[in-house]
Amino acid sequence: MSPQIHLGSRVVRAGDTPYVIAEIGVNHEGSLETAKRLIDLAKHGGADAAKFQTYKAETLASKHSPAYWDTTKEATRSQYELFRKYDAFGPDEYKELAKHCASVGIDFVSTPFDDAAVDLLAPLVPFFKVASADLTNTPLLRRVARAGKPVVLSVGASTLEEIDGALSTLRAAGATSIALLHCILNYPTADENA
Repeated sequence: MSPQIHLGSRVVRAGDTPYVIAEIGVNHEGSLETAKRLIDLAKHGGADAAKFQTYKAETLASKHSPAYWDTTKEATRSQYELFRKYDAFGPDEYKELAKHCASVGIDFVSTPFDDAAVDLLAPLVPFFKVASADLTNTPLLRRVARAGKPVVLSVGASTLEEIDGALSTLRAAGATSIALLHCILNYPTADENA
């Protein structure tokens, strides 16, 4: 029997049609209506899931962490300021997005970046998607695993030892269904690197 994982409305096995996750992230820019339109477009485009990011700037970055991007294109001057710009959604908005996804027939998924986000999302998502940046975030991995959902773990810019460590942490905390997601951390990704 080939390995399989339950991802929302589908069971995915080796050789199956890929389970397509439309990365909406924070591209809604704090607008619930824009988020819903992006969900609709993801469904229209054939995606299986519409994925967001759930965090609060206070738990993600220091107020004094400097910008690492081209400030001529993005005027914010600190990581905190940038993250704060897009963390407008709270529990009611995420519940509304999950409801909208269900109404159009697409899975609602969001990447949690802290324990509060895991707890908020647990009743709303069919699985957790963990960001590459959190591959070595042992407390977050444990919290995700204890939620009892399948886990999709991005492994961009990681070593085999880090991947093994994350898998061990997830399994030790109770995760039984884990998929690894190859991730290119170069945006936009050149065709030859895809």
